[in-house]
Amino acid sequence: MSNLEADSNFLKRSVILNIFGTVLKVCGPLLTILLARIFGAAEFGIFVSMQTLLLTIARSSTLGLDKGLYWYLPQNKLLNRPSHSGIMESFWITGIIALLCTAIIFIGSFTPLISKEFPWYALSLVFYSLSYILSNSSEGNRKPQNAIFINSFLVAVLAPLSSIILHFFKIPHALPLGLLIGQVGGFIVHAVLVRKQFPEMPLVPKNRLSKELLIYSIPLGVNEFVVSFLIRSGLWMVLVFLGPEKAGAYGIMVTVSNALQTIRVGFNPILTPVVAGMNKERLHTDLKPVFTYCVSMITLIQLVVGFFIVLFPEEILSIAGSDFIVQPETLGILLLVHLLSGFFGLTSTIMNGIGKSLYTLKMNIVSLVIALVSGYFLVPKFGLVGAALSMLAYNLVFMIWNNAYLAILKLWPYSIKLIPQLLWMFGLILFYILLNLGTFSPSLLEKIGIYVIILLALGGQFLLQKKNKQTKV
Repeated sequence: MSNLEADSNFLKRSVILNIFGTVLKVCGPLLTILLARIFGAAEFGIFVSMQTLLLTIARSSTLGLDKGLYWYLPQNKLLNRPSHSGIMESFWITGIIALLCTAIIFIGSFTPLISKEFPWYALSLVFYSLSYILSNSSEGNRKPQNAIFINSFLVAVLAPLSSIILHFFKIPHALPLGLLIGQVGGFIVHAVLVRKQFPEMPLVPKNRLSKELLIYSIPLGVNEFVVSFLIRSGLWMVLVFLGPEKAGAYGIMVTVSNALQTIRVGFNPILTPVVAGMNKERLHTDLKPVFTYCVSMITLIQLVVGFFIVLFPEEILSIAGSDFIVQPETLGILLLVHLLSGFFGLTSTIMNGIGKSLYTLKMNIVSLVIALVSGYFLVPKFGLVGAALSMLAYNLVFMIWNNAYLAILKLWPYSIKLIPQLLWMFGLILFYILLNLGTFSPSLLEKIGIYVIILLALGGQFLLQKKNKQTKV
């Protein structure tokens, strides 16, 4: 079996798992929206803001070693290293840093600098950080199903469900404690599955962390901090400028639109190990079919979810309650951002796969500056729409710059086979505009009928491409 055939089989299995994971991912956001209804806009806004801050700290505490394992583990076999090399070294370093961050948060809570509620959220920090290492170890070892099941379903459902149960029994701090239960559960399952993959891996590593892994990972670690701050900057600026209630409403729209983002993000651990395993010759021959296949699948899945959100936004947002239906046009802009990112933004995965982690860091720093400057002017003036426009602005710069750089490297990854997906994307955008102009207002039954027709058309598109061998690597 050739290298391309092996990569093809891996990608096909992973896409099936990703589709299954997409179905599972629906459960978590639905429960999160239910949380908003139970706890109210203000408390939910604080919860979303605290959780995103915690995620940023957790990502930073890994020093990028979790992402570095995507690149490092596939090369263990090529360089005759132990298959588990790098995992436990990264695990212990991350654990120590996360513990130090937790201690700082608890000490700081005795001062006016840190909220008294934040230490309750910080209880989850160590489990968040270590789960990143274990999860990415499975993905770097070409076991994406582990992360899909645990992160997209188990933790996503267990955390909000636990908060709801705790609230029912009138237990205080139900939101952060539910988060803790979810993260502990995910950590335990990750640990068991990683142990099964690497039974010979010692709990305490014999060697120090590889200098090569550290040098590659540190730019990724800084990059993760920048990206975490970047993607949450809009929410935080809404909280600062507009208050917790508006932050809660924006958080719900971000949660709904993230159904598209998670589809694209789910391909990062699939494509990165494949690109990392390509030599220079294969990059020029095999990168385009591999990348085209991934983008094709991402777009098709996003379209299925995107048309549903566009057709039934009021029904989705009404689960949280009427308090969260604020500037609904914001949702359309967020959907546009994730659609464009699904098609043109996957190039960042190529950059990391070919070892350009420092370049990615520089680009994300530029994006962060654009996000902060544009958000500072747009959020106070346009509210939630301003936050969404800020996200659109820095994503456009990021995608244009990345694709131009790949063209300079003579690694243009797009095939003309992607033209139908591009047309479908613009069709979804035009359909959204038509619905929101008010000239076309179908009833609920008509919407259901339209959605069924769209699903059949997308299915026909997939079968046609399969017949013409356009869905093969």
